[in-house]
Amino acid sequence: MSLYPDLPRLDCHAHIAPDVTTEQVRRLGDCVVFAVSRTLDEGYAALRRRNDDRLIWGWGAHPAVPEALDTFTPERAATLTGRLPLVGEIGLDRRGSKERQTEVFAAALQAAQGQPVLISVHSTGRTAAVIDTVRAHPHPGLVLHWFLGTPTEVAAAAAAGCYFSVNAAMPIDVLRRIPQDRMLPETDFPAGRRTGGGRMPGDTEQVEVKVADLLSMTPSHVRQIFWKNLRDISVASGALERYPELVADILLTL
Repeated sequence: MSLYPDLPRLDCHAHIAPDVTTEQVRRLGDCVVFAVSRTLDEGYAALRRRNDDRLIWGWGAHPAVPEALDTFTPERAATLTGRLPLVGEIGLDRRGSKERQTEVFAAALQAAQGQPVLISVHSTGRTAAVIDTVRAHPHPGLVLHWFLGTPTEVAAAAAAGCYFSVNAAMPIDVLRRIPQDRMLPETDFPAGRRTGGGRMPGDTEQVEVKVADLLSMTPSHVRQIFWKNLRDISVASGALERYPELVADILLTL
């Protein structure tokens, strides 16, 4: 029996500025949020934070942000990957040079090899190429964020060990493709605020309701499934050892 019957809301992909104040974090309420970044500089800023027991910070190199690609170096990526529990947001996007994006994406995945991290992957417009790249650089902590691939691509990603972070903006037919034991919740705040209903990071109740309707179960049961899936990928990847104590304790008592 879990020692946390009233589990906090879980958000596995949201953008939070690394200069967010303690009061702003408090206003998020009872939730745990994986705070992805768009650039390496944001990741370095996250390193300076202290006492965030409900925020899990990452570094990123967003494929649709030219500055992120221009300032990326494998050396800086390796330094951050050695100190943070999360890599993301990285990946490919239909906007911009596929060649440069793939170069950065592959280097970021290479920096994560052997490191106890989760990796949040962007794939807009280039889902097949993302699968090809993660197959070439496998890691037990891969999470495909807002993945809109075909049924064949979802199956291929799952076979490669990937999990999927989902939000309330995703169509039911897309959610139906994703294995229940590979689902994690996200808001993609602030982008998801317009279409996914997440008013702030951690506001994942709408996706819980949507998945509950799909699976014919209660939202509280769905929240338990999400947390158990996070436990499984966190143990498999080793990322659990870098989480704040509060988050690690929840996962270890599920």
